[in-house]
Amino acid sequence: MNLIKLPSDSLKTIQTQCFSETEPDSVVKDFNIFLDLIMEKPVPLSKGKRQPVQKWTALLNEGLTAPDYPELKRPLTIHYPSALGLYLLVRASGLGRVIIKGTNKLQLVINESMVAQWRQMRPVEQYFSLLDGWLTRGSSDIIGEELHGRGHRPLSCSGVNFLRQLAFNEDPVSDISLEALPTSFGTYNIALLKLFGLANVQWQTTTQLTHLQFTSLGVVLFNAFQKSIDLHGLAMPDGCEDILYENDGMLKVVRQWRNDLKQLLHPIAEQLQDSYIINASMYAYKCRRTLMVPANATLEQLAKAILAAFSFSNQHLHCFIYEDSYGDIYKIADPLLKPRHTDYTDDTNLKDLQPTPGDQLRLLYDLNDPWEFVLDIKDGINEKSDSITVTDRKGEPPREHCVVKANR
Repeated sequence: MNLIKLPSDSLKTIQTQCFSETEPDSVVKDFNIFLDLIMEKPVPLSKGKRQPVQKWTALLNEGLTAPDYPELKRPLTIHYPSALGLYLLVRASGLGRVIIKGTNKLQLVINESMVAQWRQMRPVEQYFSLLDGWLTRGSSDIIGEELHGRGHRPLSCSGVNFLRQLAFNEDPVSDISLEALPTSFGTYNIALLKLFGLANVQWQTTTQLTHLQFTSLGVVLFNAFQKSIDLHGLAMPDGCEDILYENDGMLKVVRQWRNDLKQLLHPIAEQLQDSYIINASMYAYKCRRTLMVPANATLEQLAKAILAAFSFSNQHLHCFIYEDSYGDIYKIADPLLKPRHTDYTDDTNLKDLQPTPGDQLRLLYDLNDPWEFVLDIKDGINEKSDSITVTDRKGEPPREHCVVKANR
């Protein structure tokens, strides 16, 4: 494994940097404020972008070290870039997860096992755990935003090129770049540069920049990571062989520079149950089927059971879509689609998804004009079974071959 060697002056910058709740800036302090609010009460999320609702975001913003001041009379969540950036960190770090509550209402809740790890860490370990989550898993997709480029993470979007020339430096970013950055790099990513102490940032409004200049720490870290992933043009983290994107990659990289870095956040596997109670719903038609599904059942078996429960024929292709604990979206395809995808329903078991009550999956059937079945994981039970059984039925399903399938 080739670790990243730094020049002596760069190494000194990192080794002498103090990491506390408020140094090099307030990311750890403000992140803890966010966590405390979630622990008091789950955060309501919008159904569209799945972002914290504006009222809650405004409340969080008021408690931050340096609140944002939207100029609009009726600002949206996107107009609070610091709060939205912290939400990205909560998802990308695995400390918060989205669950379904009640009638398809979305909430952000604490991942208790991950929070227990977090509370035992020193500020330097918390800082680099958050930096790891942001740079390696912080896709804009998980907070309902979109960036252009070969990927939607900070080091792979097109906006990174407005932040550097051949290398990152401490020169102020040009006016042309300042104009492009809020859209190409994302206002929330710019806010995180400030919160991590990697750049000095000044806003004219919460969507217009007047100044951005990397700090010495920002120059050292971003150039080190640039060297790590060999940025040429646009970065492409997905699928590249690189230290930073390996398991515990950030730990391996930074531990060579800081001997006080002993651990970073790592996922803890959920305790699996023998079977799971799943509500499969077609919301537009007000019908639902409840199934008891063995943890060992394949998703191919689950798809067939759901289609049969709704009197569908299983004559078309299907796929499952699910979100992991970090907010990444995955597609598990019909085996007839091999080799166009990575994961397939005939060799993926329900337990492979680490199901947790409150999780939600989607089954799409007939991919040309799909029917959508929403699957809510309601509970896990210690009851073994050899087959999937339907335990409850509500409502009449639509006819599969009806001509009009609107409002689905």
